[in-house]
Amino acid sequence: MADKKKDQTKRTDFIPDELAERGREIWLAGLGALSAAEEEGSRLFNTLIERGESYEKEGRKQIENVSKAVEEQSSEVSSQVGEVSAQVNATVSETIEAALERFGVPTQSEVQKLTDQVDDLSKKVEALAKLLENEK
Repeated sequence: MADKKKDQTKRTDFIPDELAERGREIWLAGLGALSAAEEEGSRLFNTLIERGESYEKEGRKQIENVSKAVEEQSSEVSSQVGEVSAQVNATVSETIEAALERFGVPTQSEVQKLTDQVDDLSKKVEALAKLLENEK
């Protein structure tokens, strides 16, 4: 029996040392995990920054491309609107001129031609009137 007590004493003396060692190992493993997480976290953070910068550059390029395309399309549409507007104006003018012609209303060029003829006749009448006065 004395041997059994000695064996148990040896085992019980050994347990606190083993527990202390295991506790220290767990503590060190926790510190190692914290250190690894800190390193990996920093690496991950830096990687995310790099990816973010790259993504931002790509996004800006895409925005610039879309802006250019919108400007080009806007210019194209403005040009087409101008052309269509000119065509509509010409069509409306032609329609109005045709309607006025049907009603016998003279066009602006016809009125101008008549005005020029009246001016010519007025000058000739004045010249004739002067001539007749001088003959008296």
